[in-house]
Amino acid sequence: MLRFYCSFLATIIVSIVMAQGPTIPASNLVVDQTSCTETNVSWTNGNGASRIVVASKNSAISSFPVKNTYYLASDSFGNGNSISGSEFIVYNGIGSSVTVKKLDPNQTYFFSVFEYNGTGLVFDYLNTSYPEISTKTENLSIDFSMDDNYQCETGNTTNFTSSITQSKPQAVNYSWNFGDFTTSTQQNPSKSYSTYGIFTVKLKVTSPGCEAEVIKYDTIAPEPVVDFAIDPAYPNNSLIQCFYQPDGNLNHFYFKNNSTFRYLSTPYSNTVFKWIYGDGTFDDQIINGDVSYQKPGVYNVKLIISNSFTPRDELCTDSIDLTVEVRQKPIDTLNLILDSVMCINNNVFDFQHNTSDANAQHQWDFGDGNTSSLALASHTYSTTGNYEVTLEVTDDNGCYDIYKDSTAVVKQPDNSFDGLQLSYCEGDDDVNLIPKISGGSWISNLVSVGGVFSPNVAGNHQVSYAVDEDGCKDTFTRSTSVFELPVFELGVDTVICQGERFTKKIDKGNSSLLWSNGAIDSSILIQTPGIFWVQKTENGCSYRDSINVSVISPPNFELGNDSLLCGDGVKNINLISQNATYSWNDGYVGGERGITSSGYYSVTVSNQCGSYTDDINLTFLPYACEIFIPNAFSPNNDGLNDIFKPSGNVTLKSMQIYNRWGELVYENSEGEFGWDGSYQKKLVHEGYYFFIIRYTKPQNGFESPYVSKGEVYLFR
Repeated sequence: MLRFYCSFLATIIVSIVMAQGPTIPASNLVVDQTSCTETNVSWTNGNGASRIVVASKNSAISSFPVKNTYYLASDSFGNGNSISGSEFIVYNGIGSSVTVKKLDPNQTYFFSVFEYNGTGLVFDYLNTSYPEISTKTENLSIDFSMDDNYQCETGNTTNFTSSITQSKPQAVNYSWNFGDFTTSTQQNPSKSYSTYGIFTVKLKVTSPGCEAEVIKYDTIAPEPVVDFAIDPAYPNNSLIQCFYQPDGNLNHFYFKNNSTFRYLSTPYSNTVFKWIYGDGTFDDQIINGDVSYQKPGVYNVKLIISNSFTPRDELCTDSIDLTVEVRQKPIDTLNLILDSVMCINNNVFDFQHNTSDANAQHQWDFGDGNTSSLALASHTYSTTGNYEVTLEVTDDNGCYDIYKDSTAVVKQPDNSFDGLQLSYCEGDDDVNLIPKISGGSWISNLVSVGGVFSPNVAGNHQVSYAVDEDGCKDTFTRSTSVFELPVFELGVDTVICQGERFTKKIDKGNSSLLWSNGAIDSSILIQTPGIFWVQKTENGCSYRDSINVSVISPPNFELGNDSLLCGDGVKNINLISQNATYSWNDGYVGGERGITSSGYYSVTVSNQCGSYTDDINLTFLPYACEIFIPNAFSPNNDGLNDIFKPSGNVTLKSMQIYNRWGELVYENSEGEFGWDGSYQKKLVHEGYYFFIIRYTKPQNGFESPYVSKGEVYLFR
C-alpha cells in the first residue's frame, strides 16, 4: 500500500517540479561481438548525469523513453523494462559500456543511447540526436553425414563427415557419442559396431561462447541365413508334379522354411518373408510357402528374408532358389465339331481333341448319364437341356487331366422375356426388357433394337419378341397400357394482405386429389403464408403442382423519440419492409439511412396493404459530451485549485468522497457540486481520497447514465 501511494505522489510531483534535461547526446557508439549470445556495447558519454541503453531484435528502435519515467535495466536481453513492444532497457547508469547477454545467434540487434538528468521521481531524457548502431550476432551451425546409415551386422563400417558454418570462424572442439558407449573427438571419425540395433549418434561442437548439437541414427540389422525345401509332410509333394495329380486335384507344391538369423534366439522373430513362385505370383509374410501352377512348365521358386530393421528388401536380406517342374497337360484342346446349339429333332454332336500322348487313356461323360472310352466320340441327346461334357485323360507319364465343355439342346426356343409391366404412366423411365434367349428381334414402335421399352405414347400396346435359333423359330407377345398424366395448373405465386383469404379449385373429374394439408376435396381455402400443393391421381398416374402464398401486413413502425446527439454522432434508421416504398420529406427514397445533421424528418411507408407515417426531430450538438475530473487540488484559500469538482458537457447526478478507511466525507446529489476539502466543518488531512461520480450524457436520443471512479490527492 505504501508503494502505491508513493508512486502516485511521484506522478503528482512530476507535474509540479521540472528537471533540466541534457543537451549533448552520447557519441562514438561501438559494438564488439564477444560470442554467439553476448556482445559488448561502448560509447562516449554526453553531458547527461546518466543514460539508458535500449536494444531491439531485428528492427530499428522507433520509440523514445517517456519523460519522468524511471526504467529498470537488465543486461540479459528481454528481462529489463520495455519502452515499447520488444525494445528493452539493457543498461541504466553513469558508465560508458555494457555487455549484453542472452542474445540469439545469427540475429540482428539494434542499440541506442539516451542521455538523461534527474533523480527521485523527476527525469528528463534527451531524445534528439541519439546515436544508434546495429550488429549481427555470431552463428554456429553444424551437421554431419554418414556414408551408409543402414548396414548389416557383419563387416559394417560407417564413415562420419562433419560440416560447420560460423559467421566468425574460431577454433572448435568435436565430441561424438555413437550410442554404444563409445565416443570420439575427431572431426571425421569412422565407426564399426559389434552388435545390431538402432544407434543414436550425437555430435556436439563448441567454440568460445557457442555450442551446437545434432542427432542422427545409424541402423545395424541382423543378417538372415535362408534355407527351404519340399515339405515331406504332404502326400504327392515332390519337386516334379503333374498338372493334375492322381487324386484329380490341381498340382500343389508345399515348401518348409528352415531359415535362421545370426544372434537371434527365436528363428523368425522380427522377420519379413517374401516367396516368389516364378509364375508372376508371390506371398508376403507367411513362413512356409505353397503354390499351385495354372500351366505346365519349369519354375524357379525364391525365398527372400529380411528383418524388421530393414524396410527395404535389398538391405540385410538373404535368398535361395529351388527349381520345380509341372508336366505338360495331356490334352491341348477339346472341340465340338458341330454347333453347340441344335434343335432336338436333329442333333448329333461330334467331339475331337488333341492329345500329347497317342497311348493315353480316355473317358467321356456326356452329362446325361451316358459315357464313352473312345478317343473320338459322337453323341445324340434325347431331351432338351444344358449338358456339361467332360473328358478325362491319363497319359504315359501318369499325369491326369480333365477338360470340360458344354452343349445345349433346344426343341423350341424359350423366347419369353421379363421386365414388362401391365401398365405405365406416360413419361415413366425407360425399361430394359430381358429375353430368355438373346439374338432375337423386337416388334413394337415403343421398343428399341436393344430391347428398351419407352412408355412415352398413351394407349394400349403389343410387344413381341421373335427368335430363330438353329432353325427353331417362335414369337412371344405381351400387352401393356400407357396412361396419360392428369396435367393441371394451380396458377402463379400470390401475395395477399394480412386477414385476406382466397380459394383454389381443381377439376376433380374421375380422379382423386390430395392437398398439402391432407384434404381430398376439389378446393382449398388459403389465408396463411406457405407453399400449397395438390396431387391429382388417375389410373394410378399422379401429377403435382404447387403455389407459393406470401402474406404481408400494413406498414407499422416508429422512428423513435426526438433526440439530442453529441459531436459527430449519427442516427441510424432501418425500416426494411417487404414489397414497400419509402417517401421522405427531404426526397430520400430508401428504408435504410444514417442521419448526421439536425432537422425535422418525416417518412411515409406504403405497400399494397396500406401506408403509415412517422416523424422525428434531431438536434446534433456541436461539441463532444465528455467529463473532466482533476487528480489533485489544494484547498489553501489562495484562489487556485481550492475546490475539487468535475467539469464538461454532461449532467452531474451525484458525487461521493471517501477517505482511505472507506469513511464517507462528502456527498451531494443536487445543486452545486464541489468539495472544499472539509469534513464536519474541519479541513481533512493531506493524502489520497476516493471519489464516485454519477452523470448522464446524450446518446442515441437518450440520456445514458455513466459512473466514474478514481483517486484525488489533497495538498495542504
